[in-house]
Amino acid sequence: MTYIPSNARIIKRVPKTAQTPFSYIVVDSIPTNETAIVVFGGELSTSDRAANSSAKQIQNLLHENEIYDVNVYAVVYDFGSRNAKLERTDQFRMAGRRLSNASLTDEQISLLNKMRKNEPLPNYIKQLFDILILPRIRDKQGKRLPVEQAVRFIRKLRFYANCHGASSIWQIANYMYTTLISLGYNKEEANKIQSEVLVIQHSPTAPLTNQKVTTLSFASAEDTMMQDHSNLFAEWLYENSADIVPCFFDKPAGNLFVAGHLQEQPFKEHLNSGLTEGERKISPLTSDGKVILNAERNAIIRAVKKSQQDQAINSVKELTDGDGVDFDELKENGERLYKIMLRDLRQQNLKHDYQK
Repeated sequence: MTYIPSNARIIKRVPKTAQTPFSYIVVDSIPTNETAIVVFGGELSTSDRAANSSAKQIQNLLHENEIYDVNVYAVVYDFGSRNAKLERTDQFRMAGRRLSNASLTDEQISLLNKMRKNEPLPNYIKQLFDILILPRIRDKQGKRLPVEQAVRFIRKLRFYANCHGASSIWQIANYMYTTLISLGYNKEEANKIQSEVLVIQHSPTAPLTNQKVTTLSFASAEDTMMQDHSNLFAEWLYENSADIVPCFFDKPAGNLFVAGHLQEQPFKEHLNSGLTEGERKISPLTSDGKVILNAERNAIIRAVKKSQQDQAINSVKELTDGDGVDFDELKENGERLYKIMLRDLRQQNLKHDYQK
């Protein structure tokens, strides 16, 4: 069979009119000097309707907080012949997870090899990079922008990701670094520019360690899809989810906010339902879920405001503390639980990497 390359497009939320009955348009660029937030949904965001729904959720959150002058965009995937789950499996392997092909069928292994051969860098990732990042680091003549100008342009863009969206941004970030170097930025300059890329992600199915950009992750220990991380940390959280109080694991573990059980309704632990106040009326959260989702809300709103003010973000605490979130307590909980996890694993005589 002929291999079909992947593609992507970006939609923008706009007011509803006769010409835009579903309140979105397709765009091929985003102004570099205006604050914007781009939503990367899960692997099911393969239609304008699905992506628009994700963008509307974030727009509603902004409006609840009286932010009306920030444009919201969303990504629409077309995976072509690619398989999103196999793509993520390959990423975890590249990140150092001890994965084997034993769990894959011959057909899956064949497809994975075709994906690697035909799209070493997925076409949809290159397309998104060219729209979202490249104009913020390179001028129209193909020359690198001054570092401080690149920093300002990058700071104007905020990313929100769900599930596979985190995987897409992980790939964009890796490609961004090699592009920065090829443009002539040195490693220190490249790291400075990339540190301004802020990603707030819910239930991320992508490696959380050794990130090239700044990420804040929010998840449920009971989310079965987090098992895709294929490490002892994720397994321990899931097995002990009943005892996981709201906690925060700092940068070595991916700036991860997690609690054992977020949603009152069953089978919703992977979803970000309850991010807006309106959603909580029909999709109630547990008390622990309110803490985690409030921290996530705080991060989105404050990140957008910092962008509008052209200010750097100094700490995770600055983004998340308050409104029912005691960051210091969450950090203490995370440190305590991490010690308990290490003790448990040592008692089982397991000698593995404990990072997420």
